[in-house]
Amino acid sequence: MNTPSSAPLLFLRSMLQNPREVGALLPSSPGLAELIAAQVDPRSPAVLEIGAGTGPVTRALLQRGVDPERLYVIERDPSLVNYLRRQFPGIHVRCADAAHAGKILSDASVGKAKTVISGIPLRNLSPGDRAQMVRAMMKAVAPGGQLIQFTYAIGCPIPNRRLGLHAECVGRVWANLPPAAVWRFTTKDTTRKSHAWHDKS
Repeated sequence: MNTPSSAPLLFLRSMLQNPREVGALLPSSPGLAELIAAQVDPRSPAVLEIGAGTGPVTRALLQRGVDPERLYVIERDPSLVNYLRRQFPGIHVRCADAAHAGKILSDASVGKAKTVISGIPLRNLSPGDRAQMVRAMMKAVAPGGQLIQFTYAIGCPIPNRRLGLHAECVGRVWANLPPAAVWRFTTKDTTRKSHAWHDKS
């Protein structure tokens, strides 16, 4: 039976098996998860999280008030998928790659998500694969929506200008190990709405 205490062991096993795909030594801290969740309107018709790991951001989204029936999660690791399904039985969890995000939402009759959250370590990918991954995720974003990406890098994790995206760093979490920044990406023709800015220390 999966319990919260088994999460660190699952994360460690996943990290040892696929270090480039996990991209971190520890799961996201509560402070980082809360900062990410704070960027999401809980009334959104659909929210998509890609690369959920053991679910710290998933938990923060539910605590923020996102309806489990409107929360879709994509995770590549089958063991983590099983854990997420048991830990959060009301959400939609799919074992798949981020490249299939658009199709997964379409098959669920959702269309596109107002917010797509990525936990993928983009900086571990080659420049070409990184751009391809971002394009695939942006295809799942609804008009006027946003892609939220966290990174351990100092600067912007993607070449946003080349991809035609507006980039905004919404906050940093210095207490996370390692310290992390949260970025919002929108299409340049999207009118930006006011969002709360949070800085965790």
